[in-house]
This record gives sequence, C-alpha cells and structure tokens, in this order.
Amino acid sequence: MKNILYILLALSVSSCFKERIELDLNQENQKIVITSWITDLDEPQFVTVGKTVNYLGSEGKEFVSGAIVKLTNSTDVYFLEEEEEGKYFLPSNWIAILGDTYTLSVAVEEVEYVASHLMRPCPVIEEAGFLIYERNPWEEEEETMDSIYVYGTTFGFQETAGGDDAYYAIDFLKGTMAGDSMRNGGFANDDFVDEEYFADIELSEFDRLYALGDTAIVELYSIGDETANYLSDIESEVFRGSPFDPPPANVRTNFTGGAVGYFIASGAQQVEVVIE
Repeated sequence: MKNILYILLALSVSSCFKERIELDLNQENQKIVITSWITDLDEPQFVTVGKTVNYLGSEGKEFVSGAIVKLTNSTDVYFLEEEEEGKYFLPSNWIAILGDTYTLSVAVEEVEYVASHLMRPCPVIEEAGFLIYERNPWEEEEETMDSIYVYGTTFGFQETAGGDDAYYAIDFLKGTMAGDSMRNGGFANDDFVDEEYFADIELSEFDRLYALGDTAIVELYSIGDETANYLSDIESEVFRGSPFDPPPANVRTNFTGGAVGYFIASGAQQVEVVIE
C-alpha cells in the first residue's frame, strides 16, 4: 500500500512541473530610452533615442526616428539632426559653455521628455605617464611573447574646491572603441577628499594593458555627485554574482515624462600617453 501511495505522490508532483506557466513579460509597456553624454571635447556630440525591448527575447536594439531633439542653455537653442537611425547630432561648430546648465528635450509622438545637467569645468590632467608591469609568463607561450613587460597609464589632478563634485576617468588604446565602454572606466566623488590632489591614479586593467609603441588615451570627466550615483546604479546591476547582491532594481533617470536613460553634460580633459 505504501508503494502505491509513493507512486501516486510522485506522479502528482511530476505533473505539476509539466503545467504551462505564462509569464507576464510586460511587452506592451515599452518605454522611451534616451542616452546622451555631451562634453566640450572636439568630437561628435549626439543623443541616442530608442525603446525598451523584451529582456528575455532575441530582439536587437529598437531605435526611434523622427524625434524632435533640442538642447538649450542660458543663451542658445540647438535642434539636433538625425544623421543615423535614432542618433541625433549637434552641429559640428557647437561650442560648450562650461559652468552653464544644459536642458535636453526629446519629443516623441507628441510626448516630451526633459532632463537638465550642469556642465562643470574639468580639472587639468597632470603627470600623465605609464607604469611597467611584469607579464605573467603563464598567460601565453614564451615563444609568442614580444616582451616580458606590459604597461598601464597613470595620472593626477587637483580636485575642485566645493562639494558635490565627482569624476569619471577612462583609458584606452588610441584608434579602438574601448573608450566607448563604461566597463573600462572608473568614478569617484569628493565626499572625503574635497580640494585634495589626486596623485598616481592607475586606470588600466590587467586584461587590456599596453605594449611598447602603443599610444594610450586618458580622459577625465567632471560629472557631479548625482551622475556618480547613476553610474553606481549601473555598476550594481551589471556586476552581479554575489549572494549578498541586493535585488535587481530600476536604474535611476533624470528624465521627466516616463523615459528611462540619463542625460550627462560634463567638462572633460583628454591627453595622449605614448608608451616608449
């Protein structure tokens, strides 16, 4: 009798796992996604507009064409032109005004999304140079190694007086797209180091060091404390895997109107470091 009960129980439990479960993927609640990081560097400045996609699906990015994208400050109004699908560019002769607040407005299907950001001046990069590391001989066969040494960048800067400042820095090999990935950069605020000198800052990670003859680009951005909190949100969601991680949560946004994403305006500094 016991064997029959065990069999019936097993059958009833196994049947539960065969029932179809319908997941609510919230597919009908697409949101507008707006991302832009405007700086005073001499390079194309643009805004990307798209829509959220199904997290569990295989769809690629969905861009939005035909949006009305406008950037304003205390004196000027700029309408951005869509030069690529979903990418809206400022005029090439646009000149940033440091210390001014910029407001980005994006209108999609008669709904307007607005965000503002102060463009803080950026400290000057000082003492830019490189460090020498000994390569781990077990990383690759000795006969394929050009040198037993690899190199990383280092620099310093004078922190701006006053609170609520924060900085983002990144280094990458000149001519590559590594500078477009925020994974390769780092950030910090001035909560405990106001008006101090930051010396011997090392940016390079051991999976992307440099060789003799390379030219590294070092960039520093003055982003402000609120943007540092936004980057912290991203870091918490992307770099996960610990049992002590908090539950997943929506990353903050500075846009009104229900859009997701973030608008940043920052002064920046850029230098080249030749590894020689």
